[in-house]
Amino acid sequence: MGASAPRADGRSLGWWPARDRVRRVSRDQSAGQPRTGGAGRGVWRMVRRAAGDTRPTGTGRGWRPRWSIPGLGSVRGVNIDPSASPTVYPSGDDTSMAAPAPPELTAAAVPAQASIHPPADTVATATVPRQAPPVDPGPPRHREPAPSAAPSVPAAGVREPAPTAGPAQTGSLLAVTAPESDTDSPADGAPGGTAGGGPAAGAGGPLGVAHRVGLWLVALWVRLRDRARRSPLAARVGGRLPLVLIAAAVLVGGVLRFATTSHLWLDESLTVEIAHRPVGGLLSALRHDGAPPLYYLLLHVWIKMFGDGDVAVRSLSGVLSLGTLPLAWAAGARVGTLAAAYGNGDEATPRRVARATLLLFACSPYAIRYGSETRMYSMVVLLVLAFGLALVRSLDRSSPWRLALLTLATAALVYTHYWTFLLIFTVAAFLLLQSRRRPRYRRPALRAFAAMAASAVLFAPWMPSFLFQMLHTGTPWAPRVQAQVLLDTVFDWAGPQSTGALLGLVLLGGALIGLTGRPSGRELVVKPSGRMPGRYLAAVWLAPLTLAYVVNMFGGSAYAERYTGISLPACLMLAALGVSILPSKRWRSGVLIVASLAGLVGGYQLARTERTQASEIAAEIAKQARPGDVVAFCPDQLGPAVYRALTRLGETDLREVAYADSTGPALVDWVDYAARMQQANSDEFARSLNTLAGPDHAIFLVGADGYRFLEGSCSLVSEQLGVRRDRSVLVNKKPLYEGAWLERFTTLR
Repeated sequence: MGASAPRADGRSLGWWPARDRVRRVSRDQSAGQPRTGGAGRGVWRMVRRAAGDTRPTGTGRGWRPRWSIPGLGSVRGVNIDPSASPTVYPSGDDTSMAAPAPPELTAAAVPAQASIHPPADTVATATVPRQAPPVDPGPPRHREPAPSAAPSVPAAGVREPAPTAGPAQTGSLLAVTAPESDTDSPADGAPGGTAGGGPAAGAGGPLGVAHRVGLWLVALWVRLRDRARRSPLAARVGGRLPLVLIAAAVLVGGVLRFATTSHLWLDESLTVEIAHRPVGGLLSALRHDGAPPLYYLLLHVWIKMFGDGDVAVRSLSGVLSLGTLPLAWAAGARVGTLAAAYGNGDEATPRRVARATLLLFACSPYAIRYGSETRMYSMVVLLVLAFGLALVRSLDRSSPWRLALLTLATAALVYTHYWTFLLIFTVAAFLLLQSRRRPRYRRPALRAFAAMAASAVLFAPWMPSFLFQMLHTGTPWAPRVQAQVLLDTVFDWAGPQSTGALLGLVLLGGALIGLTGRPSGRELVVKPSGRMPGRYLAAVWLAPLTLAYVVNMFGGSAYAERYTGISLPACLMLAALGVSILPSKRWRSGVLIVASLAGLVGGYQLARTERTQASEIAAEIAKQARPGDVVAFCPDQLGPAVYRALTRLGETDLREVAYADSTGPALVDWVDYAARMQQANSDEFARSLNTLAGPDHAIFLVGADGYRFLEGSCSLVSEQLGVRRDRSVLVNKKPLYEGAWLERFTTLR
């Protein structure tokens, strides 16, 4: 076939778009069988054209070739006459009453020899009418015939086209009218010219109005969309949309770190009480608490600067958690660079891994939860990232300054939390192994190992307290765990409920891809034995947790989710690497969006969850207690939070006593805790409370069962007091992290 003849607007007649309910003349005019266009996408093209959208259609997804009129505009010598009236056959019209065809389509204008068997040395020419404007279907109604633009003489074998209602106004959707039937035939669906079986479907009925309003709204949306695309501001924002979304997620995650409204629970109240003391008393109290001193000394300075209010003391952890974000970006970029260097990524991998790592850290429910708690866990995550960056830099070039920085980072870790020893032992074993397996890495690996070992000199002053804590304190409240805790830890990091399960699956799937996958075009090549640097990250993630599980099984140390922050950075970076090497950009963006939303929702739930009933119990005691009344805590672990709440309410004239703990309710003495609790006697404690209160004062018992080594001891105390005094329940225990009941025992019986 020859090239299609161009139209006045630059398009070819061989590619006329198919309009809904519009019939076009087929190539064989003598057959008298008009062809009907598609009824699907033509409506949308009509709406876009009515809204002023004249973009050309491409051949993307869902494209299909449009039917054409091969006899018109696709044969050499066929010209277009723009002045001729359009030829339109509306669907449902009776073409037997059609007007005569224009003279351009008569047999005289197109000789049979030229159209059927043209000589080889001649070129047949013909003139065809211009393309008809788009016609939109609508409800049938009576139509006034419009005069033809040019009279024509009907040709033999060619049916006359029906007259059209008139040209539609360009750019106005409501001006586009549909062809209508001249008769009320059964095919039209209803008598009286109404379609759909009732008057509501007519042009003036509710359905007709709703149809036109819907089309008008679609056209308005198209116009607004096109105007936004043409806006210079939209162009600038659209090019930076990923950065805008990342900044928004980081901002929301940062705000959630300061958004908790819960009162301080046991561990937080203990931490503030210890940090509030002078440095000498602080270090002495830590010997009985079982923790290293760095975070407490930092909080001691923070309290002197900003006070000891709940928001003030928690803001330190929030600031430390925000400090992890730039380090997470740098660590992610470093991981991406190593992946590209080993052939497991391209030149864009470092940037993508850095962004993914930043998002996962900013939206991590674990980071949000402990960024809003007065404990050292956010500081642990910060120092782990700093330690990793210092280690990698010292392996690149073993300069004295870099090795000294590695020594300081190692010492800061062990002075913050004792679980960091597990991470340090894992890295030290890895360095020794690499020095033996790879001779060219021997010198930098041994130098880094020596720098880490030098931190023992800095830890030496605290060594006596550390040894005392290892012998006499610990975590007697912690039960033994099962091996599945290694998998449960990931879902604990991911947050509560369904969002936690979703984010946990994303983290595990991303970590698996980051460990074994390598992008190859639009596919992933999987290596079950692992790739670099995924194997290193997996080892730093899993080995410390495995050691912690072994210590819990055979040494009695606690395995708690909040302690596992030593492995969180490696897991998040490995998951970020896996997401970043996905071949499809849509998959990468979709997974990060899902992970960010799930993390923020889970973090919001954790930040807004009440952790203790201490404030409710303290308010009830302040409401009913008189000076000199006795407040007893069983177990003693309920004392610090309620004691702090009562102190902040100004209730300092009450006599407060803790079960089997002579240090009082402000602190918990963890020295030989299990043996002391097992030797305590509930009946003896109840008699001492009754004697202390005397006949003129009431006893308020704050209690809860289920604590290890106490079993039902606190319920026995309540029963013994109930034998001697009248009992009333003021506060019932709620299913919170630190729930408790409050009972009041008044006059003697």
